[in-house]
Amino acid sequence: MTTTSKISAAFVHPSSHSPILFGITHPNTRQSSNLLQSLPSSLFPEDNKIDHFLPVIDEMNIAALNFPLENPKESTKSVGNIKFNEGKCVMYNGMSFSLASTLNVPSGQTEQRQNFNYPVEVIGHRGSLYSALENTSKSFIDAAKAGADGVELDVFLLKCGTLVVFHGSGGDEEPGLLHQYCKVEGSILDYTAAEARNLLTFNKNYAEFGCGPDKITHPGDQDHYCYVETLEEVLKNLRDHPEVPSNFSIKIELKGPGTALPAVQLVQKLNMTHRCHYSSFEHSRIAEVREHDPSVITGALFADDIPDDFVERSIAAGATEIHLKYDTCTSDRIQRIHAAGLRSMAWLRGPIGMKDAVTSKYFDVGNEDETMYDVLLRSGVQSIY
Repeated sequence: MTTTSKISAAFVHPSSHSPILFGITHPNTRQSSNLLQSLPSSLFPEDNKIDHFLPVIDEMNIAALNFPLENPKESTKSVGNIKFNEGKCVMYNGMSFSLASTLNVPSGQTEQRQNFNYPVEVIGHRGSLYSALENTSKSFIDAAKAGADGVELDVFLLKCGTLVVFHGSGGDEEPGLLHQYCKVEGSILDYTAAEARNLLTFNKNYAEFGCGPDKITHPGDQDHYCYVETLEEVLKNLRDHPEVPSNFSIKIELKGPGTALPAVQLVQKLNMTHRCHYSSFEHSRIAEVREHDPSVITGALFADDIPDDFVERSIAAGATEIHLKYDTCTSDRIQRIHAAGLRSMAWLRGPIGMKDAVTSKYFDVGNEDETMYDVLLRSGVQSIY
């Protein structure tokens, strides 16, 4: 980002998905553009802090801007067709850049906490991924020590017939890819469990690993301190560890094909049915789980595109819970889930996705800070991971 002396104007890029952008003049030039609209210079003091950076557009450095309110008690302010809330840009021409508005809940640190009179379940997403490498026994045990009610983990069935705990690149559409996680091509499905353990080394500098590179190495610098663990290994470690409570829940996301029946059978073999739950974006997998064990807790996962009949689809698949992406947990959807007698859960993205969201999409909350959780809980959601 080029060093700049002053923010001069606001503009909207016609093809941008985040149109509330602020142009920055270069120190030695006064660039102009027909996209720029002048704003009062009083809004942009020399010492203003820019805290939301976005990509370069049309060879200009740009950033979304937060500015200090002149009156600390003033909650909103409008300049033309740009609306600010508590000093943060939240709307342009009716397009929202506020998580609170997206979820249709009260914004800001108000006293309206009418939805908070219930216990909220806290689940460690892939464990405690900022203290240890995600989807490892250490990460899960760290989550238990930190006071979480349970953990969520991802499983694949490898070609040797063994279930392993792994997420991988590729998103939810094509999970298990290795190029970012391990700096090799292919998928975790190309390996046996023994090969995955002995041949794959994690990319210590991958930004998705919130724990940082130092936590992916043993104190003795043994690179395979962090390795792809089997589900059986993880479950036994959690079952037998003295600092993991006996009611600590384990939410098993069935990430890959063919995982449903082997997972249920393994959990039954280890006598852990009472604490293991199952979820999947592929709802046929939780239906298969339900066929083999009607007593278990099952969750129907949804991403960005929520169908109108999402509750009915979940019930048809045998789900007892519905897991929505955090920024789709509108108060209306949460109410529909509860009215159907199902539990509601909100899942957050990994470190890369969450950082991107608060720097380019939602300017009223921080990155998994108290303001974000405060807004999310106002929806009435019962569990967060």
